[in-house]
Amino acid sequence: MTVNKIFALILIAVIVSFIGFCVENIFIGIRNGYVDNRNMVLPFLFGYGLVIIGFYFIFGTPSHPLFFGREIIINKSYLSVLYYFVIAFLCICAGEIVIGVATEKICGIIWWDYSSIPLRITRYTSIPTSMGFAALITAFMKFCFNPLLDRISKMNPYVLGFLAICFAILLSLDMLNSALYMIKNSSTLKIWRYEFGSHLRNMTLKSDL
Repeated sequence: MTVNKIFALILIAVIVSFIGFCVENIFIGIRNGYVDNRNMVLPFLFGYGLVIIGFYFIFGTPSHPLFFGREIIINKSYLSVLYYFVIAFLCICAGEIVIGVATEKICGIIWWDYSSIPLRITRYTSIPTSMGFAALITAFMKFCFNPLLDRISKMNPYVLGFLAICFAILLSLDMLNSALYMIKNSSTLKIWRYEFGSHLRNMTLKSDL
């Protein structure tokens, strides 16, 4: 793997991190009537980006599926997509449970709660939400990942390297800061929150930094 491809993968992780931030806020906005900083200083959720890159190395893409890094042959395109969707669904279910329980034990907080959602599997995951995220991951890896990788890889190598390194450092520090804050304060990092009202929309700005 070339250095340029590594840097391109980092930038894809950054893009996905921003998309993840937006998707979470859309979900929270529809479900709870507000959007917020999602426990981060920057509008990126680096965990989503790292998950996508992990999927690429471990399970490939729906067009070129892998099983823990080993190529597998699936003759039908729709079966390949179905395989990828099922793998994504199972990984999301397991990942949410592990992260949710670990956060509860280490930080003493319930980070999110799907108890009100039908077909939940513990408070930390549910069949509808896991299917939704699995569909988004499968669609992104099927239609967006390789075109993005090809396009980003053609950038000026110096610009590509500079952007990749800067974003990787910033997003890693932001994620670390968030984790340390949660451990120290047993709460999430609240910087801003926008609540939707039927007559009035208020922007609440406050910093816990």
